Amino acid sequence: MMVIKNAAQILTLTGKELGIIKNDSLSIKDDKITSVNHRTSNIRHQKSIDARGCIIMPGFVDCHTHLVFAGSRENEFAMRLEGKTYKEVLVAGGGILQTVATTRKASEKELIKLAQKRIDELIRWGTTTVEIKSGYGLDTPTELKILKVIKTLQNVNKDRITIIPTFLGAHAIPARIKKANYIHKLISEMIPLVAKENLAQFCDVFCENFVFNAQESKKILLAGKKFGLIPKIHADEIESSGGAEKAGEIGAISAEHLLYPSNKGLNMMKRKDVVAVLLPGTTLFLKSKQIPPIEMMRKLGITIALGSDYNPGTCMIYQMPIIIALGCLLYNMSLIEAIRGATINGAKALGLDKKIGTIETGKNADLLILDIPDYRHIPYQFGKSLIKTVIKHGKIIYSRNTYC
Repeated sequence: MMVIKNAAQILTLTGKELGIIKNDSLSIKDDKITSVNHRTSNIRHQKSIDARGCIIMPGFVDCHTHLVFAGSRENEFAMRLEGKTYKEVLVAGGGILQTVATTRKASEKELIKLAQKRIDELIRWGTTTVEIKSGYGLDTPTELKILKVIKTLQNVNKDRITIIPTFLGAHAIPARIKKANYIHKLISEMIPLVAKENLAQFCDVFCENFVFNAQESKKILLAGKKFGLIPKIHADEIESSGGAEKAGEIGAISAEHLLYPSNKGLNMMKRKDVVAVLLPGTTLFLKSKQIPPIEMMRKLGITIALGSDYNPGTCMIYQMPIIIALGCLLYNMSLIEAIRGATINGAKALGLDKKIGTIETGKNADLLILDIPDYRHIPYQFGKSLIKTVIKHGKIIYSRNTYC
């Protein structure tokens, strides 16, 4: 038994807001939350943590990353500062294909070493569940290599962080291959192998008119669905591409980016309960003046999640407290929306909302203690690490201090 006592605020995230409980305690047994009330302080326990002056909240859920890669793209960052657009960088030989080249050359051992360092940093910043996409292979051997790296990371870190694998072979069109031929390979070779080897839970596609258009994206995602891979979709990031419509039509669990979705697409997403995963870190890196239609999403009652989109080209931010702040500053989200987006709604985008994302009896004890007296400090102290303790499956996996 573990008791965390005297917290200034406990953000339970139950209901539709933050569910704040003040000056209270919670108890954990094994890997589950057993109670959230003052009476826990009277229970005999093996370990006690005094959270006086701190807040307790669920661990962050980062539901969109491209964390396994080799190489870097600082040249691309500099090009954007000079005014180059996403498409212009791509035409100049940069973008996704640059990372594909370096990732193809890297061994599994090298990729594991690089990714593990990133995962260690995620944990220090409070992420307890992370989705990782493939997509820097664009050929069968490398896509499988990346997914096997993710599986190894799952096993190595099973007591430290939950890792959810997504197959994103449809991330770009490889050089010197016709798009139709590559789509055929995705459907007839890659997806069946990924499913056979049980290497992914989701199938994603980069749905843009200049990459995989709406009909091509639907074809790929339905093929994945046939093999048991739940559909996700990169939708309407660079321009309106019909991605939101396809998300609703095929019943994707989430549609991600959504800078230019149509009203029709958003209505279709709402009808099928598709989660909107928004990525403000990418908007910052791309210097985009466009933001998602938050007000329409609110009006329709669409579930809004936040992800980091951590990747080497368009967002090197992995710290979810910063993503929360950017959701507020760039997208005009309320702090309640942003915190829920990085916890319970992120969990819903991964199909895990019954297990994580809130603080309530029976949920997994994936918790954070933040060294602040009020949740409003999360975006206010922009860029500062406020994480005092990270608890995963009921065990302390990171702490600045030693508790008795």
